[in-house]
Amino acid sequence: MQSTIWLIFTFLFSSISGQDPIAVNPTIASVEFENDRIRVLRVSFRPHDALAMHSHPALVVVGLTPNSRRITLPDGTKKDFKADTGDVSWREPGRHAVENLGEAFENIEIEFKKASAPAVPVSPSNTRVSETSSRAAIPVEQEPHHHVLLENQYVRVLDVQIPPGDCLLFHTHSYDNLSVRISGGLVQNQMQGSEWPAATEVKPGAVVFAEAANKPYTHRVRNLGPSTYHVVDVELLQ
Repeated sequence: MQSTIWLIFTFLFSSISGQDPIAVNPTIASVEFENDRIRVLRVSFRPHDALAMHSHPALVVVGLTPNSRRITLPDGTKKDFKADTGDVSWREPGRHAVENLGEAFENIEIEFKKASAPAVPVSPSNTRVSETSSRAAIPVEQEPHHHVLLENQYVRVLDVQIPPGDCLLFHTHSYDNLSVRISGGLVQNQMQGSEWPAATEVKPGAVVFAEAANKPYTHRVRNLGPSTYHVVDVELLQ
């Protein structure tokens, strides 16, 4: 009897919430990183691939490439979307199917396990520190190359673009964060109080998690490559 009740409950839950996207199609969705607060998925669609009905908690989507896709909701409603490289969006929990309408594309999806209420948007501050006015470390959101794309009670997402030969000001990260490398490049990452290290070749699409909530860190980055170095920085506020 107990097993029958459990099977009925499992069926009802699956019908309501949908399945995990990795269970639906692991060739499209894979786990890039996971801890007790977030799960980071790399979602890679080949031309005209389709991902059947599945569910997500609240999440941030970062586009690594341009894409054109069709979303189908549980009631059969279809919506078509287009996005460019570096586009960022917040999505509330939901259930849907996805069809790729064009060329291959790839997204990074950051699921927030503890987002228990709808997101409340926060108007980003326009406060900026000029590159000639400050010699001290500043909060990351005030560094002039960092531009807030979206912010709510769970997350602050910043777009960072460093032209060739340019360098960020020293800035401090006080929240755990994910660095999503939209482009690759040759960069140096200098921690405050240390010398410049050897340059590092960064791969486009790489995702790096850094802990900062318990131990804030201050650094700056210099672009030694021939093209703009582009990063989306995702700060975890809760």
